[in-house]
Amino acid sequence: MKLTILNDVHIGAIRSGGTTPSTALALRERLLRKFEGLLPNEGDLMLLGDLFDKANIPLPDVLMTFKALAGWLQAHKESKLYNVAGNHDLSGSSNVMSSFQFLGALLQHSNPTQYVHIESPQKTPWGFVIPHLRNQDLFDLALEAAPQCDYLFLHANFESPFAQHSDQSLNFTREQVQKAGTVVCAHEHQARSLKNVEIPGNQIASSVSDWLGAETKRFLTVEKSGHYYTECAANYEEFIVQDWRDLEDTGHAFIRVEGLASSEQASDVVNAINRFR
Repeated sequence: MKLTILNDVHIGAIRSGGTTPSTALALRERLLRKFEGLLPNEGDLMLLGDLFDKANIPLPDVLMTFKALAGWLQAHKESKLYNVAGNHDLSGSSNVMSSFQFLGALLQHSNPTQYVHIESPQKTPWGFVIPHLRNQDLFDLALEAAPQCDYLFLHANFESPFAQHSDQSLNFTREQVQKAGTVVCAHEHQARSLKNVEIPGNQIASSVSDWLGAETKRFLTVEKSGHYYTECAANYEEFIVQDWRDLEDTGHAFIRVEGLASSEQASDVVNAINRFR
């Protein structure tokens, strides 16, 4: 058996910058299509937070996500799905059900023996999981109470000075996870590997910034004998940089516009980008 980990898919993302209504919709459809294509052919699956882009996303996107995951569970009767809450998945009020929680209720009802919904720290056969929690104090307490384990799964920043006092972006240090053999950390979109901390980065780009500084996208697989990465997207296939004077449709999903311009050319830049969009 093996565990495939996907994270920070951000289904339902509505990007206003750099898009038109039609391309914004195309991005939403692309996220769903790419996500369904990454569902594994065997073993268990862990969605390690931020499956959705915000607490409440368009209902068609929730429905398509449910169909994809329910279909996967139906086709893999021996597999389990661990759906972990990220900071984008929960409502700011405990009285309001989020799209993530609604999806979880549907999957729990239709697949009670296969679906595991995780909104609080929980032990699994693969390791200990701490989802996004309401604030840093709760997260610190959960880290302190976490048992000795081979794998610790988190949704947070790793040693980020910018996240320490933000309830929507939790942070942990190496000293806090000494009891874990390997820490698998979602939330950061750029991949990093640092001693016993593995940060896979996100697998599906939802903005230009997701490709800056990244040559590939990859997902992590855990087996009883260890873990390894599999590449699932390449920078050159999805992302291109173009000068504002020479914009052309190359078929890339994400385009960063660069180039120098004088103050007199400012309107020319705006018009060139608007025409291209």
